[in-house]
Amino acid sequence: MEQSTLENEASVRKVCDLVTAAKESGGAVTTDQQIIYDVDYLLTEANSGASFEQYFRWASVEEIRRVKKALLAVDLGDIAQLYEQALQVAFPKGIPSTDAEKSGLTEWSEEQDQALRELFPALEDQNGRITNVLAAYAKRVGA
Repeated sequence: MEQSTLENEASVRKVCDLVTAAKESGGAVTTDQQIIYDVDYLLTEANSGASFEQYFRWASVEEIRRVKKALLAVDLGDIAQLYEQALQVAFPKGIPSTDAEKSGLTEWSEEQDQALRELFPALEDQNGRITNVLAAYAKRVGA
């Protein structure tokens, strides 16, 4: 299991704080900054609940749609595949069209909840590597 460095964690946090501040103030963010934020948000939410369930419950439909592309953009194809598996469990009929529709679909069956929990350790094991990849991406694109 790869560990992230404090420097890489700080680099990712800096970008995420910038995106959060821009959202609150109506400021602009670059595509690259949004990509870093989206992947970090997936990690933050999934880790806080020890399940992909937490992410799917709190992320907007727009964020859910963006994160797979973000994972692929930073060369985390294996994590994108894992995410796709979790997405199929959470929303077997596809991503809901609206946040209101999604809200009605986040009461998962015991089988879905269990499957989302069982997929989580594969993500958790990659936390350090994902943070390091995001920091390298931020450096490469000047985010």
